[in-house]
Amino acid sequence: MDNFLIIEKEVFDQLTERLDLLKSQIDSLFVDSGLLTQKWIDNRQVCMCLSISKRTLQSLRDSGVLPFTKIGAKVFYKPEDIERMLLFGYKSIEN
Repeated sequence: MDNFLIIEKEVFDQLTERLDLLKSQIDSLFVDSGLLTQKWIDNRQVCMCLSISKRTLQSLRDSGVLPFTKIGAKVFYKPEDIERMLLFGYKSIEN
């Protein structure tokens, strides 16, 4: 049996606004502390650095080639894991 709670749209909008504000405050605390910016990079940064699409990055995660951590809906990677992945796949050209 499903339970439903009906609330007014105005109350729902206020709730989502407060949750967005809370998320922004938490994000800024992480950035200000340097915890995320020094040790972890996000999807956008990885895609830009490697010139790959989000789908390719998803495939690297799904196949276990690139380790990651997920906090809520946001995915983060250690720079050293990306470097290790690149070095492991390196093929030299021999004459």
